[in-house]
Parts: sequence; structure tokens; C-alpha cells
Amino acid sequence: MTDTMNLPTHRTAPATRTLAPRRAASHAVPAFTDLESAPTWMRAVGAALLVGGLGLTAAVLGWPGEAPEAALIVPALVAVGAGFLLLVARSGFTVTDRDVVLHFRPLPARRVARRRIVAARLVEADATTYGGVGLRLRRGVRALILTPGTGVEFTDDRGRVTFVRTRRPEAAARAFGAVR
Repeated sequence: MTDTMNLPTHRTAPATRTLAPRRAASHAVPAFTDLESAPTWMRAVGAALLVGGLGLTAAVLGWPGEAPEAALIVPALVAVGAGFLLLVARSGFTVTDRDVVLHFRPLPARRVARRRIVAARLVEADATTYGGVGLRLRRGVRALILTPGTGVEFTDDRGRVTFVRTRRPEAAARAFGAVR
């Protein structure tokens, strides 16, 4: 018996071609990017909710027969969902010459056109400034804040104010000023 892996195939290998690097559009080159993960306490609470919710779900589903404990499945699944969201939470933004891209995981990114931004400034903020932690939406104000500290607050041409916390405020201010 012959080993087919060692038989020559007598075929030429397909020609490989080197692709020239694609030139990124000018709006795709980030001038500044800053992403911030959830703080440790938030991830710990998320892990506890996730494990507790999964344990309660397993206990309810594993219960023999029909029992009144089946009503616990809804809070268990809510705990699983909330725990997962707290574990994966991350906020930040990317400034390019055409857009400011707001990131708040697990939600999809949101773009704000640079031409619509009329003012930007550095602001010191904490959870009480915008009414809590996470994605805060109030009339005319949007904030992405996971930890207290300095961030960029910018206003668009419709008067909507957006705040994003940053770990590098000076670099963020330069990025906003450099691409205007």
C-alpha cells in the first residue's frame, strides 16, 4: 500500500501575488482613540449576577415536576442578562477627521459628523454629574461614563451635548482641535 501523502502531484503551485496595502480613506485614520473597560467593582457585580442567575436557572430547570419555583426563571434570566452586560461594558470614542465615533459596548457604535460639532471642552465629571453610571440619556444630553474623571464634552449644531470619559484628556483635546 502506498502512502498518498508522499506521492508527487506534478502540479504547479498557484502563483502567489503580493497585494499592495490598501490605502485607507482619510476619514478612516483615527486621530485619537480611547476605550475604557468597566471598573473592577462593576465586573465583579456582573460576574456574581451571571453566576447566580445561571445557578438559579439550572436549579429551576432541574426541579422535578411542576413547582411554583418556575416563576423564578424570569428573575434568573434577568440576572444573567444584567451580569453579562456588566461584564462586557466598555465605553470610549474615536476621533477622525470626519467623524467622532462613540463606543458603548454592547450597543453598536454611533457616529457624529465632525462638521456638526460646534464646541468641545474638557469637563470633570462623576456619576452624579449626569445622573449615574453607564450610558446616560436625558433630554439633549448623552453621557458615556463608567468611572469618574475628566472627559470631553462636545455640542453639536442641534444643541445636543455628549460627554465621554477619557483617560488621556490632553490628547483628546488635541485630537478635537487638530481635526477641526
